[in-house]
Amino acid sequence: MQGTFSAGRSAKTIYVIDDDDFMLEAIKDMLGSLGAEVQLFDSPVTFLQRYSPRPVECVISDIVMPELSGLEMQKKLVQTHLVPPPIVFLTGVSEIAAVVEAMRSGAFDFIEKPVNGYTLVERVNAALAESVSLHSKRLALAARQARIALLTSKEAEIVELVVAGKPSREISEAQGISIRTVENHRARIMAKLHVTSTVELVRLFL
Repeated sequence: MQGTFSAGRSAKTIYVIDDDDFMLEAIKDMLGSLGAEVQLFDSPVTFLQRYSPRPVECVISDIVMPELSGLEMQKKLVQTHLVPPPIVFLTGVSEIAAVVEAMRSGAFDFIEKPVNGYTLVERVNAALAESVSLHSKRLALAARQARIALLTSKEAEIVELVVAGKPSREISEAQGISIRTVENHRARIMAKLHVTSTVELVRLFL
């Protein structure tokens, strides 16, 4: 198929969530040309329990399900993961309001039922490509959080003031310490966070 995304040696994983077993198998068959690992879930709850981020991935989910809706699942993914996977929702004609809410919450795309196989492969292929850059972002955020976790409580307070644009003199007054001590703290903070300037330090927290 023309335009098919290739992830090189990175395995592609597609999670399909629907409470209709027939739909699960039908979608799996439609995705056969992508050469991906397709994992089927008849419950969003089960999916959330087993999900672990992968480098090349996407989620295909129905919106209306009895135990947990697709929108509720999406919100939980956003709450529990630094960078959630791209989600392609399957929707009925009567679910336009839900689609709008899903897109506002960051859903990658949606496909109207009945599902067209070519359209499904095209959208999923695009979602897989998007997931590569999302994974890079996920790794960068995780690395940043790991560096920030190295800060002491005092250093964290000083960082907050620096990011707020406070000069060393104001920080020393606010913290009840000397300007020299503030500068020493800032030097240690920059070393821990692997930044070389105040501008880089501020950008790290924006």
